[in-house]
Amino acid sequence: MAKLIKKIHIYLGLLNLSIVLVFGLAGLKATFKLGGRGMPPVTATRYEPFTVPPSLADDTAVAEHVRAQLRIAAVIHDVRRDPDNNLAFAYYTHNGPHYVTILEKENRLRLAIHQTGMWSFFDNLHATERRDMKDWRVQLWAWYNEFSIWSLIAMALTGVYLWLASRPGFLWAQISFAVGAGAFLLLYFVAR
Repeated sequence: MAKLIKKIHIYLGLLNLSIVLVFGLAGLKATFKLGGRGMPPVTATRYEPFTVPPSLADDTAVAEHVRAQLRIAAVIHDVRRDPDNNLAFAYYTHNGPHYVTILEKENRLRLAIHQTGMWSFFDNLHATERRDMKDWRVQLWAWYNEFSIWSLIAMALTGVYLWLASRPGFLWAQISFAVGAGAFLLLYFVAR
């Protein structure tokens, strides 16, 4: 039984190596406030020909059509009309927000891309969760995030089993377990 548990523990660790690195880098960004604050500068603005298809029912459908046409892996936010009655909306991607304004009178759209740095990219990856996302790439990453959280719980449980099954009397393991459990309980009661 211990051999099977050990294999499960090792394979879960290997499957989650990349996500643990993402979690770690996101933790460093939060701890040391890396990557700056506020809106990143516009790194690219481009115009593309675009005519609103008459078959689309509302502004949200137009925003989804544009997302699919531009192949942006993102979640649509803030669909609205600007003071000139142009349709404007934002896509929030892992690389930073993309702001689109459809200039219907000119039959084109303006895309302003705000590129974030490496630290914000990892923080955004870390924060991806399961939502009703249309893009398969974002949905796939969200499922990987979810899988990894459950895997980390399984690794903690299999790790405790492996310790108890192999060397329960090892002093440093006992000290590590006591310090970890004590720190968790302390933080739990302090943060409530």
